[in-house]
Amino acid sequence: MTTSARPVFPEVDCEIVFDNRTRQLYATDASIYQIVPAGVAFPRSAEQAKAAILGAAGAGLSVTPRGAGSGLAGGAIGDGLIVDFSRHNRQITGLDLEQRRVRVGAGVLDQLNTFLRPHGYCFGPDVATSSRATLGGMIANNSSGARVPVYGTTADHVKALEIVLADGRVETIGPEHLSLGKEQAEVAALVEAHATAITERMPPGMQKRWSGYALERFLHAPKNLAEILGASEGTLAAIFSAELNIVPLPREKGLGLIFFASVAEAMQATVELLDLQPAAIEHIDRILFDQTKGQLEFEAARRLLELDAKPCESILLVEFQENAEEKLASLGKRRLGLRTTICRNVTEMALVWSMRKAGLTLLTGRAGPAKPVTGIEDVAVLPEHLPAYVAGLESIMRPLGLDACYYGHAATGLLHVRPVIDLHSAADIAKFRQVTNEVSALVRQFKGSFAAEHGVGIARTEYMPEQVGEELLGVMREIKRVFDPRDLFNPGKIISDGRFRLDRDLRWGAGYEIELPFTPVLAFAAKDHSFVGNLEQCNGCGGCRKDAPTMCPTFLATGEEYMSTRGRANAIRAALDLRVSGEDPLRAQELEDALSNCLSCKACTTECPSNVNLALLKAELIHARYARDGLPLRVRIMSDVDSLGRLGCLLPSVANAALDFGPLRYLMEKTLGISARRTLPQYAHERFDRWFVRRGAVAGGGDPGRSTPKLQPAGVTAPGYNLRGRVMLWDDTFVRYHEPHIGIAAVRVLEALGFEVVLPEGRKCCGRPAFSQGNLKEAARLGRHNLALLRDAAEPIPILFLEPSCYSMFVEDYRELQLPDPQPIAARCFLFEKFVDDLLEREPDALSFVRREAQVAIHAHCHAKSLLHPGFMVRLVERLPGRKATLLDTGCCGMAGAFGMLESKYDLSLKVAEPLVRQVENQPNDAVVVASGTSCRHQIDDLTPRHPQHMAELLADALAAR
Repeated sequence: MTTSARPVFPEVDCEIVFDNRTRQLYATDASIYQIVPAGVAFPRSAEQAKAAILGAAGAGLSVTPRGAGSGLAGGAIGDGLIVDFSRHNRQITGLDLEQRRVRVGAGVLDQLNTFLRPHGYCFGPDVATSSRATLGGMIANNSSGARVPVYGTTADHVKALEIVLADGRVETIGPEHLSLGKEQAEVAALVEAHATAITERMPPGMQKRWSGYALERFLHAPKNLAEILGASEGTLAAIFSAELNIVPLPREKGLGLIFFASVAEAMQATVELLDLQPAAIEHIDRILFDQTKGQLEFEAARRLLELDAKPCESILLVEFQENAEEKLASLGKRRLGLRTTICRNVTEMALVWSMRKAGLTLLTGRAGPAKPVTGIEDVAVLPEHLPAYVAGLESIMRPLGLDACYYGHAATGLLHVRPVIDLHSAADIAKFRQVTNEVSALVRQFKGSFAAEHGVGIARTEYMPEQVGEELLGVMREIKRVFDPRDLFNPGKIISDGRFRLDRDLRWGAGYEIELPFTPVLAFAAKDHSFVGNLEQCNGCGGCRKDAPTMCPTFLATGEEYMSTRGRANAIRAALDLRVSGEDPLRAQELEDALSNCLSCKACTTECPSNVNLALLKAELIHARYARDGLPLRVRIMSDVDSLGRLGCLLPSVANAALDFGPLRYLMEKTLGISARRTLPQYAHERFDRWFVRRGAVAGGGDPGRSTPKLQPAGVTAPGYNLRGRVMLWDDTFVRYHEPHIGIAAVRVLEALGFEVVLPEGRKCCGRPAFSQGNLKEAARLGRHNLALLRDAAEPIPILFLEPSCYSMFVEDYRELQLPDPQPIAARCFLFEKFVDDLLEREPDALSFVRREAQVAIHAHCHAKSLLHPGFMVRLVERLPGRKATLLDTGCCGMAGAFGMLESKYDLSLKVAEPLVRQVENQPNDAVVVASGTSCRHQIDDLTPRHPQHMAELLADALAAR
């Protein structure tokens, strides 16, 4: 399918792009809908936003303001100009602690709380998507989150708004501002004239708002136009910045967890708990927390909740912020549910809340095409009506044979109910329509709100007449005319013009199927067992856009949507749907832009609760291209760094001099793309395996090319030797040919522990370089060899890895390559430092260390973090007397194997490394930096004055003489 022509757009002072890649990335948000826009603007100032908006009006395009695209109702997509306020508009200014105020750009949210925390303050409303949502979007939807009983909604904290109107005026509105007097008077007259209908349709008592413009709020504050803009969803004006009030951080918190045998019992208990005046009552059910099974990120939370040992159907999270101990004691005495757990520890509370906040993506990460979908997920009723409302919902779902998840803000009567529906199926889409129709009628019975905090958007616009009535809808239509007479902003939403329906413009839709132009070779074994299934796990929530150090590192470095996991998933889908320029998806430039910048760090496999695995998706697609078109020379060479190591170590002095020779480096850059600005690993003068052989006799000879499953034992023994038996040390390519001192250190530690250390004779490269290049055929060949070698070994001894990326190859990616029976070998594989720490946990006196006062900063490898909790590294270091360890809050180092070697990626590699470099340079001068990944050490060595150690070196240096 070819793309539409670029619209005629005047030259304006604002970055506006019309390329197909960007348009496809902004065609979706976190909703189930998809509409390709004409272009996307990225204003840096209100004046630039004004220029973009007037330019769109002149070009006959509508305008859709957008934050992070984390909305669930489709409010941030449209076919005109998308104006993205999240990329640049992230300023925090004007902090006034005395007045408890601050001014923020529309693109800020969690950054604000990070900024305020040292001052003892926060922004009260705490939405589950705070890690990536923006204040502009929160104001536009009047978002609120879990703690509404304490903090109210976003609108309760808005003091002033800086807005851009459809005619280009930039104005500040709020109770202390007299601007837009004419508009204020017109709106006030309209609302006053319909006060009776507003009170009837929107009675007091609901803490979450009603659908559409906030008529009930403005009725009580008729001089404050900011009340009308709050919840207007970008249909009246664009919000550029806001002045907000801030609140003190709570002095105390306590969390009670009550476990139930049914959702109905939990709803009844909610009513019985309201008299304790909790700060929050949140509900999660089994459909949600079952999605955490097997997820590394949630292991600790599952243990705390005892979900495996003591199963349940439903949990209430009850938080108190005042008189917490007294209220928790009262809660415990009520003997509600199956059991109660009290959390007073901040860490424990954070574990539970992290599970709750991940609810949306945990649900949409459910395996298979049927997902818990939005549509009726934003209904609020009075809390005392929750038991009857849930009973009504079940009477709707049961005849249709639908499962549904019930989670959300029970304290305020809002449950995010998601029926499990396959939106690829016409029959299920018909059920979707039926359920929504019937729930809309049910909501009216309870005088509830059909859209309480997620907005009306596309999903609920058609239900507005029955939800608010024709009279109030007419009032809203007039308010729209006052602010936006030409219907420029987000047309067709809230006030329907017929273009949007619940079941139109779906991202998938009846009969939707991706036809792959290749046969996948990877298993996607962790969950989906399908390339398409894993691709469709991306629900667009934008969790990969969070300001966290790990996922997604290239997005953090650039702020570009196509550098995020969501952006890459959308680019892949667009290419395979032939929605990109050209007709060959494997050669699409849009696909190349997205995939070539993926670091394959695997952070998305754990940090994305939906477990989108971009490393596998990328490898599969690149492999498909190479399988059809052939392997480039650079890929062939970089896939076989083990052979290069063997050659380089024949004449290491000559090889190292050649690597430093300017003309040769220039030639390598021009022919292979390897940057002349990047240092290259030096070859060792004595290979590690040769050093190992030199220590004593070699069993069966020492030919490193042999494939027989013989073992090379160490020739020197330590005191207590042979007490524990044998371990196999996997001497990876870089330890063998470039950093033998690391292998030597590991042998010292293991022998001091009483192990006989052996090497696998005839081992080949694990295949990680080939795999990361998309050369999956070669990776599989190497893997088959290594698995056969280890399977035929005389005894099934532990296999220890010094390089985390080799370890992840054995325990994860051999299975993905569908190699024969990799699991028995994987079960014997251990990361070196984890193996040592586990042993010392059982036997603390197994090693003696010298005391030395030192600070140790640890940078954990991405692949290690994708498979193990890195906290054990701190524990291991602090077993050394006098050492104080810090686990750096860092993500990918930016080298990522060959990625940082390439001239085309060199600058991006440095940009990704900036947080790591900054933290390393901030360490005390005498601090030791530990990084167990060879790429990580290389990057730190290149970009800082530090010379990092492997954990094995740190341990070996600390060994006491025996």
